[in-house]
Amino acid sequence: MSSRGSGGRTNGTLPQTKICQFKLVLLGDMAVGKSSLVLRFVKGQFDEFQETTIGAAFLAQSVCLDDTTVKFEIWDTAGQERYHSLAPDVLQRSSGRHRGLRHHQAGHL
Repeated sequence: MSSRGSGGRTNGTLPQTKICQFKLVLLGDMAVGKSSLVLRFVKGQFDEFQETTIGAAFLAQSVCLDDTTVKFEIWDTAGQERYHSLAPDVLQRSSGRHRGLRHHQAGHL
């Protein structure tokens, strides 16, 4: 017979933590802030003069929400036209992608 103790423990063991894993891909024009968003989320840093991403960069971040650990695999893709051929490889099996990052010229706002 099992008994429940305080703190959600069962038979003296710690409660199970759920793990959710997501692969996120950021796509968009060059110099719109994709890398800045990722670095702020993963490292808590902001660099006003962020270097241009070449090809694609990979970063990971885990966030604990209640009894769930959410693991993000984040692909930050280069915005230059010559790297667009990499997108299909990076997009394979992604959990989500954000395509809303665009460079807007003053006359188009």
